[in-house]
Amino acid sequence: MGQAAKVLQLFKTLHRTRQQVFKNDARALEAARIKINEEFKSNKSETSPKKIEENWFLGKIFF
Repeated sequence: MGQAAKVLQLFKTLHRTRQQVFKNDARALEAARIKINEEFKSNKSETSPKKIEENWFLGKIFF
């Protein structure tokens, strides 16, 4: 699986996890959505395979 596919899969998994964990808390759902989107957006232009892998690993730890 290519890096882009792994990153997209992690993005989707984090959003699905947030929906399960915070399903009865609208404020937490929204805050988690914003945080996930901000983190991915801030690293959108990253091109270093090593840095992308490090960020992917950090994302996996948190889900």
